[in-house]
Amino acid sequence: MTEELLGARRSWSRRQVLTVVAAAAGAAPLVAIGAARLSAESPVKFRSDPFEIRDLPQGQRPYYSGVRLPLVDTGTHDEHGVRMALLTGKLYDHPVGQAQYGINLLESYRVTGDQVYLKRAMAQAQRLIDRRVVRQDGWFYPYRFRHAMHRGTDVYETPWYSMMAQGQAMSLFVRLAQIVGERTHWRQAADATFASYLLPPVGGLPWGVYVKDGLLWLEEYAHPTRVRGDQTYNGHIFSAFGLWDYWSLSRDARARQMLQGAITTARDAHRLVRTRQWRSKYCLTHRKDAGMYHSTHIIQHAVLHAITGDPTFAGIMDLFYSDHPMRGVSGTIRLAPGEHVGYRFDEAGTVLDRKRISLTRPAEAASTERHKVMRQIGIWYDISEGSLSGYLVKEIPGRSYQVGRAAPIGYRIPRSAVVVAAPGRAYSLDEAGKVTAVTAGLAVGDTVTVDLRAALDGVQHYRLAAGPHEGQWVRLGTLRSVGTA
Repeated sequence: MTEELLGARRSWSRRQVLTVVAAAAGAAPLVAIGAARLSAESPVKFRSDPFEIRDLPQGQRPYYSGVRLPLVDTGTHDEHGVRMALLTGKLYDHPVGQAQYGINLLESYRVTGDQVYLKRAMAQAQRLIDRRVVRQDGWFYPYRFRHAMHRGTDVYETPWYSMMAQGQAMSLFVRLAQIVGERTHWRQAADATFASYLLPPVGGLPWGVYVKDGLLWLEEYAHPTRVRGDQTYNGHIFSAFGLWDYWSLSRDARARQMLQGAITTARDAHRLVRTRQWRSKYCLTHRKDAGMYHSTHIIQHAVLHAITGDPTFAGIMDLFYSDHPMRGVSGTIRLAPGEHVGYRFDEAGTVLDRKRISLTRPAEAASTERHKVMRQIGIWYDISEGSLSGYLVKEIPGRSYQVGRAAPIGYRIPRSAVVVAAPGRAYSLDEAGKVTAVTAGLAVGDTVTVDLRAALDGVQHYRLAAGPHEGQWVRLGTLRSVGTA
């Protein structure tokens, strides 16, 4: 990874260190340089850059959604309407599931104003409070079922704790306090959950915050008896979103400092999480493939870009997106006249079968997924109808491509870019997905902003966010975005 993508904020002279105020016997607190020293014990330092932390409008906040949840809950829940996990025929409380469901219910309440959503969100939050475990001033939300990491032999006995649960619970409590009023027990719950971030790691006690290789980790899978975990990338960032929510309510300087440290980790660790030309890794301990969480990593960096305003995170978005496309992209594939070859591969990318067809005129077929194949070059469509049904067809602009706009990723704040090749043409897209070329009045050296990236008829484009061509698209190679490797 180049220094440009990592950013210039790597000098130790600019690094901050967080203060963690509560200390267990024999454990060192994390103490901030320049902050009031709250313990005489030796400090433990972690790398942290002074990122700007911004207030955000609704559309840019973590977990923003315009989707209304169904009032009839089709998920697993108990008789009180609380989200549960069904394991070996028994219902268990699932702190992340309860917190996530509560947050999504509040998004539905924001959209509709329906009190049912608010009351159901309160039920999720109250269950978290009722099941809490207290260590000093910090509230933790336990998992009381055994968990085999990655379905392997690394088994977590109960109870175990998760900073992803801590962060998402804190986001839920903060947002309830913002809706119902700060002088409520929801604010108390938010404060007590934040206090869990201020405790040093001690094996055998509830914990979740630790330092590894100089980086602050908010551990999604804190080991129940030892100070180690999975270094799960998405869980770390979700926990950091909880810190942002808490800071937005409290303006607590400690939350801001810890958030800056967690964001520094997200930026620096992405080099280790990344797999070139494939999906990113889920974690750094077991180095498992992220699978569907690769798309989550892309979206999370869009939020970090909005929180900080730092284009580095938009650059990481683009990098991960270029390595492997977003999941869940279906559409109509257009096949030009001529020969086309469909393939079947095994999981290692070995060709199992080929099928050739010859077309005398253009044809179209449905695709259920747009993805990559191990050890094969390019993007592939999973054809689900017609003579190539059950085969994969390679994306080739002008010959075999998804019609209209495909696989969009949005930048939550506009991203600056410079024109490096006069495009000559810009493109508009109508509601039916038809792409139309127009003359582009852009010259080399012009500065523009973009708010969306997508494939148009199989070719990567950026959408211009302002100026005379606002809402129109230019091809990827005509721009160099700030923060790009």
